[in-house]
Amino acid sequence: MENDQIQRERVLEKLGKIKALAEKGIGGEKETAMRLYAELCIKYGITEEETDFEEIETRFFTYKTELEEKLLCQIFYKVTGDNTAYGFTGPYKRRKKRGVKCTKLEALEIELLFNFYREQLKKELGIFVGAFIKANNLYPDENARCYEESEDREMSEEEWERYFRMLKMAGNIHAEAPPRAMIEEKEVEQDGAH
Repeated sequence: MENDQIQRERVLEKLGKIKALAEKGIGGEKETAMRLYAELCIKYGITEEETDFEEIETRFFTYKTELEEKLLCQIFYKVTGDNTAYGFTGPYKRRKKRGVKCTKLEALEIELLFNFYREQLKKELGIFVGAFIKANNLYPDENARCYEESEDREMSEEEWERYFRMLKMAGNIHAEAPPRAMIEEKEVEQDGAH
């Protein structure tokens, strides 16, 4: 019985995603989504009332990092037009959740967009970190204790694309060297400790 309820909730969630696509789609995409939506409603015996996604309530979404939290709140704003996000309160306050007042349909759209853009953010952050390292020349030189000449290796087309994007981004990063006094002070501290 519990499995049936779980299955029904999954079907309703899928129907919500299809309905969102049908409402926002264009041309053939919209028609295909509407046809699939109607077929699934008939197949699973789901009524239009059960797929009414218009009731607004506060729904919470989980995130892991501070950047993901910012991304999630921006997606709340994009989908609902409301820039109010709620913190999670309850017995487990350390859980990282943010809430927004939205419909079921908006919640499904938020979830889809957040999952997609979270992965895109991870990829872009990887490129940014490489660009930051390049712009600030954070590589060892001959004075480094374990310095070794690096050997060139073959790169795939995708790796070349990422590399060129990283170089382009590095050109736009303002690089600053740490003050020489800071480095000399650290060296003096280390010499004094010996």
